[in-house]
Amino acid sequence: MNNIHHTRLANGVQFISRTIAGARSAALGVWIVNGGRHQRVDQCGYAHLLEHLLFKGTRRHSALALAQCFESLGGQVNAHTGRELTALYGVVPGTAVEQLLELFSAMLIEPAFTAEDIALEREVVFQEMAMIEDTPEEALADAGVQCAWPDHAAGWPILGTESVLQNSTAQALHAYLHDLLCGARLFVVAVGAVEHEILVQAGASLGGLPAGVAPVSSAPQFVAGNVVSRRHLSQANLLWVLPAPALGAATHTTALLANHLLGGGTSSRLFQDIREQRGLVYGISSRLEQYSDCGLWLIQTACDDQRAAQCRAAVEQVLTTLIETGPDVTELEQSRRHMHAALLIDEDNAEATMERLAREVIYLQRHPTLEERTQQLATTTVADVQRLLAQSWRDRHYLEWLPG
Repeated sequence: MNNIHHTRLANGVQFISRTIAGARSAALGVWIVNGGRHQRVDQCGYAHLLEHLLFKGTRRHSALALAQCFESLGGQVNAHTGRELTALYGVVPGTAVEQLLELFSAMLIEPAFTAEDIALEREVVFQEMAMIEDTPEEALADAGVQCAWPDHAAGWPILGTESVLQNSTAQALHAYLHDLLCGARLFVVAVGAVEHEILVQAGASLGGLPAGVAPVSSAPQFVAGNVVSRRHLSQANLLWVLPAPALGAATHTTALLANHLLGGGTSSRLFQDIREQRGLVYGISSRLEQYSDCGLWLIQTACDDQRAAQCRAAVEQVLTTLIETGPDVTELEQSRRHMHAALLIDEDNAEATMERLAREVIYLQRHPTLEERTQQLATTTVADVQRLLAQSWRDRHYLEWLPG
């Protein structure tokens, strides 16, 4: 990975780029260390609402003019807000990278959203909330995170709470952006047809921001439990939430392998047992959420409510068996091959590489080479997988939503 370039401005803003020979397009992201966990209770939902409001224009562009600028660049432009990070990102022709970064910078430095914009976007967010409520798997996952981290902002819903958003004002949200916008929290990452020096020059306006400091907060404490309730549903929805390693933990690769073995594909233990052999469910998933100092493991499925107890017992038996006996050598090697292939495929994907480089510099302060990541996969043992699964399974939180 010796073609990764890194520049840090005097105020702390960092620029990371990787040129892909022969590429004609580039993925660009402006990453901000700000998310749900960095809000006060009276700001719950501000991070996500702000993401919407940044697209409402700048001092030089109306919302329509800004949208037209993005359209003229071709490609795709979007944004997302998570529990720890907010990102503005796009995939555009290499010739448009400079202009895209200038637009993103203007959105952050000279936003022009008004009280009317907030009133409008507030209603849009309420529609997002309603969509989640109408999607049981998403609503249950949100509830599971809140139950597992009940006393920490990391467990709050990313979309926020309706009461807080109803009381939000332009003054409060401009002040919120002003307080968080500083060099220590900003990372500009580009991959593909990009020249590093031109990237840094295009982001020169970000150098005028105050240096500031990165946010600091205590890690959420995981709370185990068991919650069964009834909702207006057509199926029983089942969710197991487990503690997982942080993104930079020594057991990070073990967690990735264990997750793939458990529910990461059609050959996984859960899919083969619960879907293929028993026919209890249409689908079942296992996924990891990993952050700077914590993580969650979510195992989720839905089934006929008359078979909920049977499904729960079957899933828990799969976990117990995998913990007690571990994966066999063939299973482990198959998961290694799958994950190594995924690493190779992502090397050719500018957007995936851009996101990986961003998370590496933010969470690891370094960029592990492909060879290093491959070696970590190769040296993870059956005992490593068993040990991590046992630790996580011991402190699980189970949620079940039944029809009625």
